[in-house]
Amino acid sequence: MDRHEPRGTVHWIDHFIVGTNDMVTWVDWAVNATGITRRPIRGITTNARKKDVPIMCFLWWDGESCRIGAFLQPEVYPSAKPLGEELPRCGFYIRPEDVDRHVKRLERHGIPHTDPVRTADGGDEGTVIHFADPDGNQFEFWAPDHMPEGAMEVCTSEGVGRISHAVYGSRDLGKTANFFEQYCALTPEVNPNVAEGNLVLRLQAGGRLIYKLTDKVDERVAGHGPWWDMHTALTVRAEEFMPNYRRMWETLPEEAMAKEEDTLTLEEEDALPARTGLHRSPVGYRWKAMFERGDEFYDWDGHAFHFFGGRPVKDDGSLALYTIVEQEEYLTDVAVEAEKARVAQG
Repeated sequence: MDRHEPRGTVHWIDHFIVGTNDMVTWVDWAVNATGITRRPIRGITTNARKKDVPIMCFLWWDGESCRIGAFLQPEVYPSAKPLGEELPRCGFYIRPEDVDRHVKRLERHGIPHTDPVRTADGGDEGTVIHFADPDGNQFEFWAPDHMPEGAMEVCTSEGVGRISHAVYGSRDLGKTANFFEQYCALTPEVNPNVAEGNLVLRLQAGGRLIYKLTDKVDERVAGHGPWWDMHTALTVRAEEFMPNYRRMWETLPEEAMAKEEDTLTLEEEDALPARTGLHRSPVGYRWKAMFERGDEFYDWDGHAFHFFGGRPVKDDGSLALYTIVEQEEYLTDVAVEAEKARVAQG
């Protein structure tokens, strides 16, 4: 591990999850847009419906250290903004020499997209292509002039690499910056290319979280309205996973009620503070039961995140390439330690 690396800092975006009104169509789109391998859709059973289990699908790159996914939503999504304007949105690395090839694939599959555009307003110089899924969730192909290590070593059959960045809205960039500095050891990028009204948080491996100043909460966020389960998972070193959560639990409040029990108005939701809460997944419910705290956390604008552990593949200890540590592993370790303590106490 680099001795200059801040403790608990984020290295990659492990996965980015959106909502959908048509799961099968969304999976077809994801395969066509990125070349990712088709996977089974979980939760489409009568027993799951009776238990109110979320209907979801996760798709992953080989090696499983990068994923995208979707959850079926309880209500019909609102109309989206023009391409390149909807928030949140997610970017993927592509090689600069492959830009035209990716545009042709989007055209071949009838996926709405913009022309390639040169930009540097997110702090890095490169070429971006905006495109959208059938529900209006927006994505970007990002071809940087300088490719970070590990960005393309994990890629699909169509040459789409890791998640390069995610873009969100913030009503107060200062509060957002303070939140991520305190809990994720991320500091604002100091760079003349960063456009006014943008907050760029550089991840340890080279990716970015980008916030754009806005006057209201993004509509498609887990902490807003009827929408469920959209979130971003942030990769930290495996040994920093639990310490990161414990620091949060010491200072952040826990949400007052689970999303499915929420009766707040939009105005009341928008006024909620940064907090932790229930991650509506099987492991999320077990986590809540064990710790009486959620493993999901929300920024000041209702965007949901959780940490994901990673172990280095390379001998130099970097997480340029990593293997994932599933959350179940941490629960098992905690349960074993609790049992040992119980036995020791007689």
